[in-house]
Amino acid sequence: MKTNQLNATLIIVSFMACILAPNTAVAQEKLNNSTATSLLYLQPSAGLSQYFGDLNKEKYWNQNPKNAAGLVLGYQLSPVLGLRGQFIKTGLYSERPDQNKIFSSRLWDGALNVTLNMTDLFSRYQGKRVFHFYIFSGAGMSSFKSKLVDYTTGSLIIEHTQWQRQFSFPLGGGASFRLNNTLALNLEYGDHTIFGGKKLDFTDNSRRNNDHYSYVSAGLKIELRVKDTDRDGVSDKKDRCPGTFGKIMLKGCPDKDNDGIADLDDACPDAAGDPKLKGCPDTDADGIPDREDSCLYAAGKKELHGCPDKDNDGIADKDDKCPDAAGPKELSGCPDWDGDGITDIEDKCPQVAGKKELSGCPDSDNDGIADNEDACPYAKGPALFKGCPDTDGDGLTDNHDDCPTIAGKPELNGCPDSDNDGIADKDDQCPMAAGPKELAGCPDSDGDGIPDKDDACPSIKGLAQFNGCRDTDGDGIPDNKDKCPKVAGVAANNGCPEEKKGFETVLNKAVYFDPGSSSIIQTFKQFLILDEIIPIMTKNPDAIIIITGYEDGHEAMYRKLNLSEKRVDYVIHYLEKKGLKSPKIKKLYLGKKNPAADNITNEGRALNRRVEIKIIKQTG
Repeated sequence: MKTNQLNATLIIVSFMACILAPNTAVAQEKLNNSTATSLLYLQPSAGLSQYFGDLNKEKYWNQNPKNAAGLVLGYQLSPVLGLRGQFIKTGLYSERPDQNKIFSSRLWDGALNVTLNMTDLFSRYQGKRVFHFYIFSGAGMSSFKSKLVDYTTGSLIIEHTQWQRQFSFPLGGGASFRLNNTLALNLEYGDHTIFGGKKLDFTDNSRRNNDHYSYVSAGLKIELRVKDTDRDGVSDKKDRCPGTFGKIMLKGCPDKDNDGIADLDDACPDAAGDPKLKGCPDTDADGIPDREDSCLYAAGKKELHGCPDKDNDGIADKDDKCPDAAGPKELSGCPDWDGDGITDIEDKCPQVAGKKELSGCPDSDNDGIADNEDACPYAKGPALFKGCPDTDGDGLTDNHDDCPTIAGKPELNGCPDSDNDGIADKDDQCPMAAGPKELAGCPDSDGDGIPDKDDACPSIKGLAQFNGCRDTDGDGIPDNKDKCPKVAGVAANNGCPEEKKGFETVLNKAVYFDPGSSSIIQTFKQFLILDEIIPIMTKNPDAIIIITGYEDGHEAMYRKLNLSEKRVDYVIHYLEKKGLKSPKIKKLYLGKKNPAADNITNEGRALNRRVEIKIIKQTG
């Protein structure tokens, strides 16, 4: 029982949360309108009830409805939200020939419901609206006596000897059609779930463990309302404008411009505005109503009649010749940064005080040329050179003369060229000897591109890598250090040749392997090749044996196999078993590199699966 009651409570709470959650802002706004007319109403009704439970599961629309009557006593808290108590008296009936049962019950039901007026929840409240649609839900208590009789014989199977009580959960909706100011026709449908499993009908065939019934009714809604002459939802007693239809939130007064301020309090009732400005608009949002604002579309200051003053100099932008820069009134709002009595917009040198005859610019060197036009403002010079001096008198002003104290050539930026090679002395590494520009003015007697001062052989054309000397025999040793300059040699023998030692290949053969195998193909010829290695190495103990392993192209794709390495290890292991003890073994694992044939045909791949054995000895 406790579990069923808890489940019922949870269902009711969840349902109310679902229906109250949407449009919370709208509903809350209407609930806060304390001036809205609250009314009490009675709603008698009559209709039909229909049992839906375990005993008509297979025949849901059971053809045995029963007469029912009800009464609602309600209280409308606001246009949207209301409370009501509902009372229902009815009987329930169902025939189940397939189970040989007839079910009947007498039932009283009482519930406390919350109602939501959906028409006013989603639209603006209208007191004279004819049609209203609402939904309801809540919690209740059902009291009933039930019995089951045998369908064939009519004999009693089981019955309640006392009235049973169970929690119930009503859920439904209805429509109201207004007939006059106090009377409305009401049509309603409600579904009532009765908890307790099989308690109502003695049967439990459902996973839900509950039964329910419906109540379809028609009735009259009799409103016991207070006087509301203009039908705006606010009683005349609380209505500030009782003869004019208005808004609930404005205590019954109209608001033509919909700015939230009642017309009787609105200084500008025909234009939506700011409550702080008594309902008058303020287009530029500067706190000054449009009717008093001289600059309607630009936020400004009150002392300037709503006009802006971007530079904060006390002069409205529309009257300020320099609206972006603060300035005194006597200069029409324009600044004079350097204080020379000339406004910055007329001053060619606004940051520095200057002379009026020079358009406000200074003349630091007093040469009669304004500093901003004087190429050398701190050195007195003639107007011919834009105020710049020419110390060395070479026709180039000091600011363009790279050698201002020594007379030079104009083409060399005023610098001298003592050796007349076209390179100024300051850039010439050999200023007293003419030379090409690419050698920084230094001569190159032998024409090898190396200046004489850096050339170890200045009279013989040579190479830069040998400091200008030749290497006649091309052995990498310059002739001036080569004791045999006409015969190629080695550095260890001062450029002369040394006696060479040679090498001889004693054996160069290969053995072959099956695909994917690290063991040689088992033939007499294969083993014969390996067996002849031992006597060769015995005769040549200083010889080097090179063993190189290979794979074909397909095997190489499976790198984890390392077949070239395993094949070399196989050959070495075989030779060691035969007595090979040479320390000069070189092992190479080359995979698919250096193929002996193509990797397209089987024959080609067979030649690539190999180990090559090469024995080399030194001669001479």
